[in-house]
Amino acid sequence: MAKGAREVALTLVALLGLACILSLVLGFFFNASFVVFRTGSMEPQYPVGALSLTVQVDAKDLAPGDVVSVRREAATALVTHRVVGVDPPSAEGATASLRLRGDANISDDPLPYEVATAQKVLLTVPGLGAWVMAARGPEFLGAATLAVTALVTWAYWPRRSASGQAASDDSPGAKPQQ
Repeated sequence: MAKGAREVALTLVALLGLACILSLVLGFFFNASFVVFRTGSMEPQYPVGALSLTVQVDAKDLAPGDVVSVRREAATALVTHRVVGVDPPSAEGATASLRLRGDANISDDPLPYEVATAQKVLLTVPGLGAWVMAARGPEFLGAATLAVTALVTWAYWPRRSASGQAASDDSPGAKPQQ
């Protein structure tokens, strides 16, 4: 592999690692998370396969027009729809009642969502969520493991000089080769 191609590959891997670290920091300090749109209920603005960055906000701070992810009681899947109405909490610490609707839907969701907080969508990248979902699969994880193993092996494999001998160690205190 040419030196230029090697540096490009290492730079791409470093940028991917930086993106992973940044997402962890965002999640920890700002209670941020990512949402992948898996249905067409929010099209055309949020197509299937889009990835959104969300941050947790108090329900009392939401307004009609905001796009939020909430979990219905006893449900495992998130619902990400647009807020069409907010009934604020009646007392401190109480829940707010959110009325939501998907942009592609003709009617509001059947029941309001009783929540104290919600994940508000800040930024969306169409198509990136499909890549993220594929990266969670065993095929990608296996291939990534093999690729990283090959990269580390290649990076630390002893180099040979042009004469075919192992390159000498020029570090201080190294024994001269005989």
